[in-house]
Amino acid sequence: MKTKKIIADTMPQALKMVRQQLGDNAIIVNTRAINTGGIFGFFTKQKYEVTAYTMDKEEVVQEPPKKKIEPIEKQIDPIEEKLREEIIKPDEVEKQNSVFHKNPQKLYQLYSQPESVKENKEQQIQTEQRESVKEANAPQPPRTETVKLVQAPQKLESGAVENELLTEMKQMRKMMMTLLMGEKQGNNLPSGLLTHLSQLRKQGVTEEVIEYIVNSFIVNNLLKQNESVNDMSEDVIKKEILNIIEEILRKRICDSTNINETTRMINLIGPTGVGKTTSIAKLATEQILKQKRRVALITTDVYRIAAVEQLKMYAGILNVPIEVVHSANELDTVLRKLEHFDLIYMDTTGRNYKEVQYRESINGFINHSVNSENYLVLSLTTKYEDLELLLNEFTESPIKKLILTKFDETSSYGSILNIAYKYPYQLAYITNGQSVPEDITRIDPTLLARLLLGEEK
Repeated sequence: MKTKKIIADTMPQALKMVRQQLGDNAIIVNTRAINTGGIFGFFTKQKYEVTAYTMDKEEVVQEPPKKKIEPIEKQIDPIEEKLREEIIKPDEVEKQNSVFHKNPQKLYQLYSQPESVKENKEQQIQTEQRESVKEANAPQPPRTETVKLVQAPQKLESGAVENELLTEMKQMRKMMMTLLMGEKQGNNLPSGLLTHLSQLRKQGVTEEVIEYIVNSFIVNNLLKQNESVNDMSEDVIKKEILNIIEEILRKRICDSTNINETTRMINLIGPTGVGKTTSIAKLATEQILKQKRRVALITTDVYRIAAVEQLKMYAGILNVPIEVVHSANELDTVLRKLEHFDLIYMDTTGRNYKEVQYRESINGFINHSVNSENYLVLSLTTKYEDLELLLNEFTESPIKKLILTKFDETSSYGSILNIAYKYPYQLAYITNGQSVPEDITRIDPTLLARLLLGEEK
Protein backbone atom coordinates (compact mmCIF):
# COMPACT_ATOMS: atom_id res chain seq x y z
CA MET A 1 0.00 0.00 0.00
CA LYS A 2 1.30 3.44 -1.00
CA THR A 3 0.25 6.54 0.97
CA LYS A 4 0.66 10.17 -0.11
CA LYS A 5 -0.07 13.55 1.46
CA ILE A 6 -0.62 16.21 -1.22
CA ILE A 7 -0.64 19.99 -0.57
CA ALA A 8 -1.77 22.42 -3.28
CA ASP A 9 -3.17 25.95 -3.69
CA THR A 10 -6.64 24.71 -4.68
CA MET A 11 -8.62 21.54 -4.12
CA PRO A 12 -8.89 20.78 -7.86
CA GLN A 13 -5.10 20.99 -8.15
CA ALA A 14 -4.63 18.68 -5.17
CA LEU A 15 -7.03 16.10 -6.56
CA LYS A 16 -5.37 16.28 -9.95
CA MET A 17 -2.00 15.58 -8.32
CA VAL A 18 -3.52 12.60 -6.51
CA ARG A 19 -4.66 11.15 -9.82
CA GLN A 20 -1.25 11.78 -11.39
CA GLN A 21 0.76 10.23 -8.55
CA LEU A 22 -1.53 7.44 -7.32
CA GLY A 23 -3.76 6.74 -10.30
CA ASP A 24 -7.53 6.62 -10.76
CA ASN A 25 -7.99 3.93 -8.09
CA ALA A 26 -6.61 6.10 -5.31
CA ILE A 27 -8.68 6.27 -2.13
CA ILE A 28 -9.02 9.58 -0.29
CA VAL A 29 -8.49 9.32 3.47
CA ASN A 30 -8.82 12.95 4.49
CA THR A 31 -9.13 16.48 3.08
CA ARG A 32 -8.66 19.76 4.92
CA ALA A 33 -7.79 23.43 4.47
CA ILE A 34 -4.53 24.52 6.10
CA ASN A 35 -2.78 27.86 6.61
CA THR A 36 0.90 28.09 5.67
CA GLY A 37 3.61 30.73 6.02
CA GLY A 38 3.03 34.09 7.65
CA ILE A 39 4.50 35.83 10.68
CA PHE A 40 3.00 35.33 14.16
CA GLY A 41 -0.20 34.08 12.60
CA PHE A 42 -0.57 36.98 10.18
CA PHE A 43 -0.29 37.03 6.37
CA THR A 44 -0.88 33.29 6.11
CA LYS A 45 -1.90 31.66 2.84
CA GLN A 46 -4.61 29.05 2.69
CA LYS A 47 -3.83 25.76 0.97
CA TYR A 48 -5.52 22.38 0.72
CA GLU A 49 -4.17 19.07 2.01
CA VAL A 50 -5.35 15.71 0.69
CA THR A 51 -4.24 12.40 2.18
CA ALA A 52 -4.72 9.38 -0.08
CA TYR A 53 -3.46 5.86 -0.63
CA THR A 54 -3.50 3.20 -3.30
CA MET A 55 -3.34 -0.58 -2.90
CA ASP A 56 -1.25 -3.06 -4.78
CA LYS A 57 -3.22 -5.14 -7.24
CA GLU A 58 -3.27 -8.22 -5.01
CA GLU A 59 -4.73 -6.19 -2.12
CA VAL A 60 -7.80 -5.03 -3.99
CA VAL A 61 -10.93 -6.92 -3.00
CA GLN A 62 -12.96 -7.79 -6.08
CA GLU A 63 -16.50 -6.49 -6.10
CA PRO A 64 -19.37 -8.78 -7.08
CA PRO A 65 -20.94 -8.32 -10.52
CA LYS A 66 -23.13 -5.24 -10.70
CA LYS A 67 -26.29 -4.57 -12.60
CA LYS A 68 -25.50 -3.33 -16.08
CA ILE A 69 -25.82 0.43 -16.47
CA GLU A 70 -25.66 2.75 -19.45
CA PRO A 71 -22.25 3.81 -20.78
CA ILE A 72 -20.99 6.86 -18.93
CA GLU A 73 -20.97 8.94 -22.13
CA LYS A 74 -24.77 8.76 -22.28
CA GLN A 75 -25.03 10.09 -18.73
CA ILE A 76 -22.98 13.25 -19.24
CA ASP A 77 -25.66 15.39 -20.95
CA PRO A 78 -28.37 15.08 -18.25
CA ILE A 79 -25.78 15.69 -15.54
CA GLU A 80 -24.49 18.81 -17.25
CA GLU A 81 -28.05 20.07 -17.74
CA LYS A 82 -28.83 19.46 -14.06
CA LEU A 83 -25.73 21.38 -13.04
CA ARG A 84 -26.65 24.34 -15.24
CA GLU A 85 -30.23 24.53 -13.92
CA GLU A 86 -29.53 24.52 -10.19
CA ILE A 87 -28.12 27.58 -8.44
CA ILE A 88 -26.28 27.40 -5.13
CA LYS A 89 -27.43 29.48 -2.20
CA PRO A 90 -24.50 31.06 -0.30
CA ASP A 91 -25.83 30.14 3.14
CA GLU A 92 -25.83 26.44 2.18
CA VAL A 93 -22.14 26.27 1.26
CA GLU A 94 -20.61 25.59 4.66
CA LYS A 95 -23.28 23.03 5.52
CA GLN A 96 -22.30 21.00 2.48
CA ASN A 97 -18.58 21.03 3.29
CA SER A 98 -19.15 18.71 6.24
CA VAL A 99 -20.56 16.04 3.95
CA PHE A 100 -17.32 15.82 2.02
CA HIS A 101 -15.07 15.92 5.09
CA LYS A 102 -16.93 12.88 6.42
CA ASN A 103 -16.65 11.04 3.13
CA PRO A 104 -13.69 12.50 1.19
CA GLN A 105 -13.88 9.74 -1.43
CA LYS A 106 -17.00 11.46 -2.78
CA LEU A 107 -14.97 14.59 -3.35
CA TYR A 108 -12.41 12.62 -5.36
CA GLN A 109 -15.19 11.14 -7.49
CA LEU A 110 -16.33 14.67 -8.30
CA TYR A 111 -13.23 15.24 -10.40
CA SER A 112 -12.75 11.71 -11.73
CA GLN A 113 -16.07 10.76 -13.27
CA PRO A 114 -19.75 11.93 -13.44
CA GLU A 115 -22.72 10.05 -12.03
CA SER A 116 -26.19 9.57 -13.51
CA VAL A 117 -29.14 11.22 -11.79
CA LYS A 118 -32.91 10.83 -11.75
CA GLU A 119 -35.81 13.09 -10.72
CA ASN A 120 -35.45 14.98 -7.43
CA LYS A 121 -37.04 13.76 -4.23
CA GLU A 122 -36.72 16.96 -2.23
CA GLN A 123 -37.89 15.68 1.12
CA GLN A 124 -35.27 12.97 1.34
CA ILE A 125 -32.50 15.31 0.19
CA GLN A 126 -33.41 17.92 2.80
CA THR A 127 -33.52 15.26 5.52
CA GLU A 128 -30.07 13.97 4.57
CA GLN A 129 -28.68 17.50 4.49
CA ARG A 130 -30.06 18.24 7.97
CA GLU A 131 -28.53 15.01 9.28
CA SER A 132 -25.19 16.00 7.73
CA VAL A 133 -25.23 19.36 9.49
CA LYS A 134 -26.28 17.75 12.79
CA GLU A 135 -23.46 15.22 12.63
CA ALA A 136 -20.95 17.88 11.65
CA ASN A 137 -21.83 19.96 14.74
CA ALA A 138 -21.67 16.98 17.13
CA PRO A 139 -18.47 16.33 19.16
CA GLN A 140 -16.08 14.23 17.13
CA PRO A 141 -14.02 11.35 18.63
CA PRO A 142 -10.23 11.40 18.19
CA ARG A 143 -9.28 10.60 14.60
CA THR A 144 -7.50 7.32 14.00
CA GLU A 145 -5.16 6.55 11.14
CA THR A 146 -6.62 3.08 10.55
CA VAL A 147 -7.71 2.65 6.95
CA LYS A 148 -10.04 -0.14 5.83
CA LEU A 149 -9.65 -1.87 2.52
CA VAL A 150 -12.41 -1.59 -0.07
CA GLN A 151 -15.38 -3.73 0.88
CA ALA A 152 -17.94 -5.29 -1.38
CA PRO A 153 -21.04 -3.06 -1.49
CA GLN A 154 -24.28 -4.24 -0.01
CA LYS A 155 -27.15 -4.96 -2.33
CA LEU A 156 -29.40 -1.90 -2.62
CA GLU A 157 -32.85 -1.50 -4.00
CA SER A 158 -33.19 0.49 -7.23
CA GLY A 159 -34.88 3.44 -5.53
CA ALA A 160 -32.22 3.63 -2.81
CA VAL A 161 -29.44 3.72 -5.41
CA GLU A 162 -31.16 6.53 -7.28
CA ASN A 163 -31.66 8.53 -4.10
CA GLU A 164 -28.03 8.09 -3.09
CA LEU A 165 -26.82 9.23 -6.50
CA LEU A 166 -29.16 12.21 -6.45
CA THR A 167 -28.01 13.26 -2.99
CA GLU A 168 -24.39 12.94 -4.02
CA MET A 169 -25.08 15.01 -7.12
CA LYS A 170 -26.55 17.80 -4.99
CA GLN A 171 -23.53 17.75 -2.73
CA MET A 172 -21.14 17.77 -5.67
CA ARG A 173 -22.84 20.80 -7.19
CA LYS A 174 -22.58 22.81 -4.00
CA MET A 175 -18.99 21.74 -3.38
CA MET A 176 -18.03 22.83 -6.89
CA MET A 177 -19.29 26.30 -6.15
CA THR A 178 -17.36 26.42 -2.87
CA LEU A 179 -14.11 25.15 -4.33
CA LEU A 180 -14.06 27.28 -7.45
CA MET A 181 -15.66 30.52 -6.31
CA GLY A 182 -13.91 30.32 -2.97
CA GLU A 183 -15.66 33.37 -1.54
CA LYS A 184 -15.60 32.10 2.03
CA GLN A 185 -11.96 31.01 1.73
CA GLY A 186 -10.88 34.43 0.43
CA ASN A 187 -10.09 33.35 -3.12
CA ASN A 188 -10.83 35.86 -5.90
CA LEU A 189 -12.59 35.52 -9.22
CA PRO A 190 -10.45 36.44 -12.25
CA SER A 191 -10.21 40.19 -12.82
CA GLY A 192 -11.55 39.85 -16.38
CA LEU A 193 -14.73 38.25 -15.07
CA LEU A 194 -15.16 40.92 -12.39
CA THR A 195 -14.82 43.64 -15.04
CA HIS A 196 -17.65 42.14 -17.11
CA LEU A 197 -19.84 41.68 -14.03
CA SER A 198 -19.35 45.35 -13.17
CA GLN A 199 -20.39 46.30 -16.70
CA LEU A 200 -23.53 44.16 -16.44
CA ARG A 201 -24.47 45.92 -13.20
CA LYS A 202 -24.10 49.28 -14.95
CA GLN A 203 -26.51 47.99 -17.58
CA GLY A 204 -29.10 47.28 -14.90
CA VAL A 205 -28.72 43.50 -14.77
CA THR A 206 -30.02 42.19 -11.45
CA GLU A 207 -27.87 40.35 -8.91
CA GLU A 208 -30.03 37.26 -9.42
CA VAL A 209 -29.03 37.11 -13.09
CA ILE A 210 -25.39 37.93 -12.33
CA GLU A 211 -25.24 35.07 -9.82
CA TYR A 212 -26.60 32.71 -12.46
CA ILE A 213 -23.99 33.91 -14.97
CA VAL A 214 -21.14 33.40 -12.47
CA ASN A 215 -22.34 29.93 -11.50
CA SER A 216 -22.81 28.92 -15.14
CA PHE A 217 -19.36 30.26 -15.97
CA ILE A 218 -17.73 28.18 -13.24
CA VAL A 219 -19.72 25.00 -13.91
CA ASN A 220 -19.03 25.23 -17.65
CA ASN A 221 -15.30 25.36 -17.05
CA LEU A 222 -15.38 22.62 -14.44
CA LEU A 223 -17.14 20.32 -16.91
CA LYS A 224 -14.43 21.14 -19.42
CA GLN A 225 -11.93 20.05 -16.73
CA ASN A 226 -10.19 23.42 -16.67
CA GLU A 227 -7.83 23.53 -13.72
CA SER A 228 -8.61 27.07 -12.60
CA VAL A 229 -10.76 29.91 -13.88
CA ASN A 230 -8.05 32.31 -12.72
CA ASP A 231 -5.77 31.10 -15.53
CA MET A 232 -8.22 32.04 -18.30
CA SER A 233 -7.42 34.84 -20.73
CA GLU A 234 -9.56 37.97 -21.09
CA ASP A 235 -10.81 36.89 -24.52
CA VAL A 236 -11.82 33.43 -23.32
CA ILE A 237 -13.67 34.89 -20.33
CA LYS A 238 -15.56 37.36 -22.51
CA LYS A 239 -16.53 34.67 -25.01
CA GLU A 240 -17.83 32.47 -22.21
CA ILE A 241 -19.93 35.29 -20.72
CA LEU A 242 -21.33 36.17 -24.16
CA ASN A 243 -22.35 32.54 -24.69
CA ILE A 244 -24.15 32.38 -21.34
CA ILE A 245 -26.07 35.61 -22.03
CA GLU A 246 -27.02 34.44 -25.52
CA GLU A 247 -28.25 31.13 -24.12
CA ILE A 248 -30.58 32.94 -21.68
CA LEU A 249 -32.00 35.07 -24.49
CA ARG A 250 -32.41 32.29 -27.06
CA LYS A 251 -34.69 30.36 -24.71
CA ARG A 252 -37.19 33.24 -24.78
CA ILE A 253 -36.93 34.64 -28.32
CA CYS A 254 -39.69 33.51 -30.67
CA ASP A 255 -40.22 33.94 -34.40
CA SER A 256 -43.47 35.89 -34.57
CA THR A 257 -43.11 36.80 -38.24
CA ASN A 258 -44.52 33.39 -39.16
CA ILE A 259 -47.94 33.72 -37.53
CA ASN A 260 -49.90 30.49 -37.33
CA GLU A 261 -52.44 30.20 -40.13
CA THR A 262 -55.19 29.48 -37.59
CA THR A 263 -54.53 32.79 -35.79
CA ARG A 264 -57.04 35.42 -36.91
CA MET A 265 -56.46 38.19 -34.39
CA ILE A 266 -53.48 39.96 -32.79
CA ASN A 267 -54.23 42.02 -29.66
CA LEU A 268 -51.79 44.62 -28.33
CA ILE A 269 -52.10 45.55 -24.65
CA GLY A 270 -49.99 47.99 -22.68
CA PRO A 271 -49.79 51.28 -20.75
CA THR A 272 -50.37 54.65 -22.37
CA GLY A 273 -47.56 56.00 -24.52
CA VAL A 274 -45.49 52.85 -25.02
CA GLY A 275 -46.02 52.76 -28.80
CA LYS A 276 -48.87 50.27 -29.34
CA THR A 277 -50.43 52.15 -32.27
CA THR A 278 -47.16 52.59 -34.16
CA SER A 279 -46.28 48.94 -33.49
CA ILE A 280 -49.59 47.81 -35.00
CA ALA A 281 -48.89 49.83 -38.14
CA LYS A 282 -45.46 48.20 -38.46
CA LEU A 283 -46.78 44.67 -37.92
CA ALA A 284 -49.74 45.11 -40.26
CA THR A 285 -47.51 46.47 -43.02
CA GLU A 286 -45.22 43.45 -42.71
CA GLN A 287 -48.13 41.02 -43.05
CA ILE A 288 -49.61 42.89 -46.02
CA LEU A 289 -46.40 43.36 -48.00
CA LYS A 290 -44.39 40.25 -47.10
CA GLN A 291 -46.97 37.64 -46.15
CA LYS A 292 -49.66 38.87 -48.61
CA ARG A 293 -52.43 38.65 -46.03
CA ARG A 294 -55.66 40.59 -46.01
CA VAL A 295 -55.52 42.70 -42.85
CA ALA A 296 -58.09 44.76 -40.92
CA LEU A 297 -57.64 47.05 -37.90
CA ILE A 298 -59.67 47.60 -34.73
CA THR A 299 -59.12 50.23 -32.05
CA THR A 300 -60.72 50.38 -28.61
CA ASP A 301 -58.69 53.42 -27.53
CA VAL A 302 -61.62 55.85 -27.64
CA TYR A 303 -60.25 57.82 -24.69
CA ARG A 304 -57.53 59.36 -26.84
CA ILE A 305 -58.79 60.95 -30.03
CA ALA A 306 -55.22 61.32 -31.29
CA ALA A 307 -54.68 57.55 -31.06
CA VAL A 308 -57.81 56.82 -33.12
CA GLU A 309 -56.88 59.40 -35.73
CA GLN A 310 -53.32 58.06 -35.92
CA LEU A 311 -54.50 54.51 -36.57
CA LYS A 312 -57.04 55.76 -39.14
CA MET A 313 -54.19 57.53 -40.92
CA TYR A 314 -52.17 54.28 -41.08
CA ALA A 315 -55.27 52.39 -42.26
CA GLY A 316 -55.68 54.88 -45.09
CA ILE A 317 -52.04 54.53 -46.13
CA LEU A 318 -52.28 50.73 -46.09
CA ASN A 319 -55.73 50.75 -47.70
CA VAL A 320 -57.23 48.50 -45.02
CA PRO A 321 -60.52 48.87 -43.10
CA ILE A 322 -60.59 50.12 -39.51
CA GLU A 323 -63.34 49.71 -36.93
CA VAL A 324 -63.74 51.67 -33.68
CA VAL A 325 -65.12 49.57 -30.81
CA HIS A 326 -66.47 51.38 -27.74
CA SER A 327 -67.19 48.36 -25.54
CA ALA A 328 -66.57 44.63 -25.32
CA ASN A 329 -70.22 44.00 -26.21
CA GLU A 330 -69.68 45.53 -29.66
CA LEU A 331 -66.67 43.37 -30.43
CA ASP A 332 -68.50 40.21 -31.55
CA THR A 333 -70.55 42.20 -34.07
CA VAL A 334 -67.42 43.83 -35.51
CA LEU A 335 -65.59 40.49 -35.71
CA ARG A 336 -68.43 38.96 -37.73
CA LYS A 337 -68.25 41.95 -40.05
CA LEU A 338 -64.52 41.32 -40.60
CA GLU A 339 -64.65 37.53 -40.77
CA HIS A 340 -63.45 37.36 -44.40
CA PHE A 341 -60.10 38.99 -43.50
CA ASP A 342 -57.04 36.83 -42.84
CA LEU A 343 -55.76 38.78 -39.85
CA ILE A 344 -57.14 41.49 -37.55
CA TYR A 345 -54.97 43.74 -35.38
CA MET A 346 -56.61 45.31 -32.32
CA ASP A 347 -55.19 48.37 -30.54
CA THR A 348 -56.48 48.42 -26.96
CA THR A 349 -56.86 51.36 -24.60
CA GLY A 350 -53.73 52.39 -22.74
CA ARG A 351 -54.40 52.26 -19.02
CA ASN A 352 -52.61 52.01 -15.71
CA TYR A 353 -52.69 48.23 -15.56
CA LYS A 354 -51.33 48.19 -12.03
CA GLU A 355 -54.97 48.88 -11.09
CA VAL A 356 -57.16 45.77 -10.84
CA GLN A 357 -60.22 47.29 -12.53
CA TYR A 358 -58.26 48.17 -15.66
CA ARG A 359 -56.74 44.70 -15.92
CA GLU A 360 -60.20 43.19 -15.59
CA SER A 361 -61.64 45.55 -18.20
CA ILE A 362 -59.18 44.37 -20.83
CA ASN A 363 -60.29 40.74 -20.39
CA GLY A 364 -63.59 41.51 -22.09
CA PHE A 365 -61.72 42.48 -25.25
CA ILE A 366 -59.12 39.70 -25.40
CA ASN A 367 -61.25 36.78 -24.17
CA HIS A 368 -63.38 35.97 -27.20
CA SER A 369 -64.07 33.04 -29.51
CA VAL A 370 -61.68 34.14 -32.27
CA ASN A 371 -58.32 32.37 -32.21
CA SER A 372 -55.91 35.12 -31.20
CA GLU A 373 -52.46 36.00 -29.87
CA ASN A 374 -51.92 38.62 -27.18
CA TYR A 375 -48.87 40.87 -26.93
CA LEU A 376 -47.92 43.02 -23.94
CA VAL A 377 -46.18 46.18 -25.18
CA LEU A 378 -43.59 47.72 -22.82
CA SER A 379 -41.14 50.57 -23.20
CA LEU A 380 -37.44 49.97 -22.50
CA THR A 381 -37.20 53.52 -21.16
CA THR A 382 -39.32 52.41 -18.16
CA LYS A 383 -37.49 51.50 -14.95
CA TYR A 384 -37.11 47.75 -14.52
CA GLU A 385 -38.83 47.87 -11.13
CA ASP A 386 -41.94 49.32 -12.81
CA LEU A 387 -41.74 46.76 -15.61
CA GLU A 388 -41.72 44.02 -12.98
CA LEU A 389 -44.98 45.28 -11.49
CA LEU A 390 -46.72 44.96 -14.86
CA LEU A 391 -45.13 41.64 -15.76
CA ASN A 392 -46.11 40.14 -12.42
CA GLU A 393 -49.73 41.25 -12.85
CA PHE A 394 -50.09 39.66 -16.29
CA THR A 395 -48.24 36.39 -15.61
CA GLU A 396 -51.47 34.39 -15.24
CA SER A 397 -53.26 36.15 -18.12
CA PRO A 398 -53.63 34.98 -21.75
CA ILE A 399 -50.79 37.37 -22.66
CA LYS A 400 -47.76 35.26 -23.56
CA LYS A 401 -45.61 37.49 -25.80
CA LEU A 402 -43.82 40.82 -25.43
CA ILE A 403 -43.03 43.72 -27.73
CA LEU A 404 -40.28 45.91 -26.24
CA THR A 405 -40.31 49.42 -27.67
CA LYS A 406 -37.99 52.45 -27.78
CA PHE A 407 -34.81 50.38 -28.03
CA ASP A 408 -33.27 53.38 -29.82
CA GLU A 409 -34.06 55.73 -26.94
CA THR A 410 -32.03 53.94 -24.29
CA SER A 411 -28.46 52.81 -23.73
CA SER A 412 -29.37 50.47 -20.88
CA TYR A 413 -30.39 46.98 -21.98
CA GLY A 414 -30.28 45.02 -18.73
CA SER A 415 -34.08 44.92 -18.49
CA ILE A 416 -34.26 42.66 -21.55
CA LEU A 417 -31.91 40.10 -20.01
CA ASN A 418 -33.67 40.31 -16.63
CA ILE A 419 -37.05 39.65 -18.24
CA ALA A 420 -35.71 36.77 -20.34
CA TYR A 421 -34.21 35.14 -17.25
CA LYS A 422 -37.08 35.64 -14.79
CA TYR A 423 -40.35 35.56 -16.72
CA PRO A 424 -42.08 32.98 -18.96
CA TYR A 425 -43.04 35.50 -21.67
CA GLN A 426 -41.71 35.07 -25.19
CA LEU A 427 -39.72 37.99 -26.59
CA ALA A 428 -41.38 38.65 -29.94
CA TYR A 429 -40.14 42.04 -31.19
CA ILE A 430 -38.22 45.16 -30.33
CA THR A 431 -38.86 48.52 -31.99
CA ASN A 432 -35.98 50.89 -32.64
CA GLY A 433 -37.51 53.99 -34.21
CA GLN A 434 -40.66 55.64 -35.57
CA SER A 435 -40.29 54.61 -39.22
CA VAL A 436 -43.01 52.32 -40.57
CA PRO A 437 -42.55 49.46 -41.27
CA GLU A 438 -38.79 49.00 -40.97
CA ASP A 439 -38.17 49.95 -37.33
CA ILE A 440 -39.34 46.68 -35.80
CA THR A 441 -37.35 43.47 -35.58
CA ARG A 442 -36.66 40.34 -33.60
CA ILE A 443 -34.08 40.51 -30.82
CA ASP A 444 -30.60 39.56 -31.97
CA PRO A 445 -29.12 37.69 -28.96
CA THR A 446 -25.54 38.09 -30.20
CA LEU A 447 -25.89 41.85 -30.68
CA LEU A 448 -27.65 42.33 -27.35
CA ALA A 449 -25.03 40.30 -25.48
CA ARG A 450 -22.27 42.49 -26.92
CA LEU A 451 -24.18 45.67 -26.07
CA LEU A 452 -24.58 44.46 -22.49
CA LEU A 453 -20.80 44.03 -22.25
CA GLY A 454 -20.23 47.60 -23.39
CA GLU A 455 -19.77 47.40 -27.14
CA GLU A 456 -21.20 50.21 -29.27
CA LYS A 457 -24.35 49.85 -31.40
